[in-house]
Amino acid sequence: MALTKLNFSGQPSIPSASMPTDSVIQVKEGIFDTQTDVSSSYSNSGLSVSITPISTSSKIFVITNVHCFNNGVGFIGLKVRRDDTTDVVQNAYVSGYDDNHCSVSVLTTVDSPSTTNSITYRVQFKVTSGSGTYRINQGTGNGGSRITVMELAG
Repeated sequence: MALTKLNFSGQPSIPSASMPTDSVIQVKEGIFDTQTDVSSSYSNSGLSVSITPISTSSKIFVITNVHCFNNGVGFIGLKVRRDDTTDVVQNAYVSGYDDNHCSVSVLTTVDSPSTTNSITYRVQFKVTSGSGTYRINQGTGNGGSRITVMELAG
């Protein structure tokens, strides 16, 4: 039986000019399920995803789903950074009004990075006010926190 070897470099070869504007070209997802304590200054949560756009005119739709927990009263600040240099979503606050409060924070935005180089989006967090223990991914069985990015034709 003859085998055929396909030559594919891992990057789609769809000309963005032939795609209608805002068509989804590719989707990438990052999952982080380790319980992590939140500190008083912004730091990387461990939740990240990388994508390499095929066109400089592409936009990137970013969606996060972060499992937050606190056993006090206060707020957790979340933001998404591109390549550790640019905030693309910031100052989203997850509030806890009572002990042992669990919630899921969803952040969304459309970014215009204007590059065909690989981009990494990272979720950062910090305690913004209050007292108690603040964590992401408290307990087990929640499937972890996620970040999904979709390249949209420009």
